[in-house]
Amino acid sequence: MSLRVSPLGKVWTMVSRFGLAAGLQTAAAQWARSRFSAPRDILQEYGWIVKEEWPANLPTPKAGPLRINWVIPSIAKGSGGLLNIFRAIYYLEQWGHKNRLYTLGKWAAAGRGIQEFIQKSYFPIHAAIEVFNGQVEDSDALVATNWMTAYAVRGLANTAQKFYFVQDLEYYFHAEGSLAEFARETYRWGFKGITLGSWIADVLQRDFGMSCSAFGFSYDRETYNCIEARKHLRKKKRLVFYARPNTERRGFELGILALSLVAKKMPDTEFVLVGFSPPRSMRFPFTATLPGIVPPPELARMYRQSDVALVLSHTNLSMLPLELMACGCPVVSNAGANVEWLLSDEVVQLARLTPQSLAAAILRLLEDDEFRRKKAVAGLAFAEQTRWEFEIRKIEDALYKGVGISPDSVQQDIVSPPRKALLATLS
Repeated sequence: MSLRVSPLGKVWTMVSRFGLAAGLQTAAAQWARSRFSAPRDILQEYGWIVKEEWPANLPTPKAGPLRINWVIPSIAKGSGGLLNIFRAIYYLEQWGHKNRLYTLGKWAAAGRGIQEFIQKSYFPIHAAIEVFNGQVEDSDALVATNWMTAYAVRGLANTAQKFYFVQDLEYYFHAEGSLAEFARETYRWGFKGITLGSWIADVLQRDFGMSCSAFGFSYDRETYNCIEARKHLRKKKRLVFYARPNTERRGFELGILALSLVAKKMPDTEFVLVGFSPPRSMRFPFTATLPGIVPPPELARMYRQSDVALVLSHTNLSMLPLELMACGCPVVSNAGANVEWLLSDEVVQLARLTPQSLAAAILRLLEDDEFRRKKAVAGLAFAEQTRWEFEIRKIEDALYKGVGISPDSVQQDIVSPPRKALLATLS
């Protein structure tokens, strides 16, 4: 056996390529994947990928409201994706639609307990919640909410139309290989896309021929606002960074390197890294406050007490920029179609995805008080133009159009402002 293919040889190869510490870590990671990550029974763990497809076979409804079934992944606390799903269901319930939830996770077997958890942690919805067992009630609209649920929806026929609620391009979440291809394939099945933002809609229509309708972001006005005066009694400037090291699309390493350059130029800056609880062994090239994962009211207070925020998005934009802007905190984010479908240089400070470019954008805001004030005012005005009611109406319109009903023919409810009134107030 040659040295290069032996276990010792593989370790030496990594050490030679990356240095001692990084080489040992890389070798350990590769060993762990080969030992623990590869499935032991491919058919048992991924057999659902090759199950038969069944097209929708129920007749088109003649009028609304609609019966809507949602297939969701497991339910957990603090999920932005679930927050958007439950928010949509909450509004749709107010407008008369009947919703049912089917979860791939077994936790929903808790019955009433899981509904109470959703009502306390997300929105006070009243939709029935069941564990998905391969069958669902008849519906007018059957909605997949991520790539794994899309495989479940693909094998169901008892609906009038199948939809795909797409909040990000999930094939980017995996290295190129089986999982990325499993996710990519789901966009080719002819489901009606309802996408979070026009960037996803453009990609899916261009690359997969998927028919899409887009909706956008807003924010919780009761939590994120400038009602409480912003605090500027500190002598030091404060920067908050949305730090998610376990979520690669949030650019943790890139952000830390950018902040290290800021710290060299302005060493008195206070850095707050929010969104994760770091291990004790983690080291930073600057002094930082690490509050961990904090509840929204505390987050809003932190935003109002910060001078600049850094939020990076390598795939679709997160909700944080609007929430920060609503609190009067100027935002630095990265340029790119995945961000600029909503944000522009007029309301945030955009930069290239390099440490130097991001640091320069941050320093300009920190060093120029008048420029920072103007950016904060523009960002606040932009955020205040958005309304969740208006965006969820777009989801409702997409559902109606997808099943063949004209939204304009639907009798408006009295719970929320009518569609035309919303358009008038936001134009």
